[in-house]
Amino acid sequence: RSRPTQQHQPRPMSDPAPAETPVETKEEEKVTSPAAPAAPVFGFGATGGFGFGAAAATFDPTAFASAPRVAAGAAAGDAGGDADDATDVEAECKAEFTPLVKLEHVVVASGEENEEIQFEAKSKAYRFLEGEWKERGVGPLKLLKDKDSGKIRMLMRRDKTLKVCVNFFVKSGTKVEEHAGSDKAMVFTTMDCSDGDVRPTMVNMCCKFGSPEKALMFKEEFEKAMTAMEAFEGEESADKKEGDAAADALADELGAAKVEEKV
Repeated sequence: RSRPTQQHQPRPMSDPAPAETPVETKEEEKVTSPAAPAAPVFGFGATGGFGFGAAAATFDPTAFASAPRVAAGAAAGDAGGDADDATDVEAECKAEFTPLVKLEHVVVASGEENEEIQFEAKSKAYRFLEGEWKERGVGPLKLLKDKDSGKIRMLMRRDKTLKVCVNFFVKSGTKVEEHAGSDKAMVFTTMDCSDGDVRPTMVNMCCKFGSPEKALMFKEEFEKAMTAMEAFEGEESADKKEGDAAADALADELGAAKVEEKV
């Protein structure tokens, strides 16, 4: 017998095709183990021991580094907007203030207005007192000639304070010599009148200059001044005689007044 052949019948279109079952894929879970605690740099570790061996292996030098600096261009760009609105602290103040008290300019006469400068140089003056050279001051030393009388005097004022420390008329016959210990200094004897009310006496003076050339120039100008002052020697003698006569007359008047009181 022959078996009957089974014919394959197509499925009707109304039956949907069986949906494929999606295969769920699970991502591998990453298993992270907890980080081991960092070993202390200095001090006691977890084991209770004190040492530097474990710290050397885990020492991180970047932990002590400073924060990175911002670039100059970036910083300038960020602060560009604020700089326009900010006030320039270095700007010059142009505000004007009216003083509460107005001081008038006072002209002080120095006594040198009617004199011509014959010589001027910065110097240091000394006086020989009590067995040693004592400094009088530092300042410009001048030889001044009076425009009216023609007499020449030597004047020196201290720097800053302008106090007179040397002041006398040049006298003919004065001997000016170089100091034995320095070729920048000149020594001489004169009647200095710079102490004001103190009676002038003959003193040994020394003037030290910045260079030997200045010292020689001073000596030359001083000798010229002595030559010019020789013309006034006779007048000085006459003035002295007149002064002596006036002093004698005053003494006679005082003597007569005392005699009348006794009578």
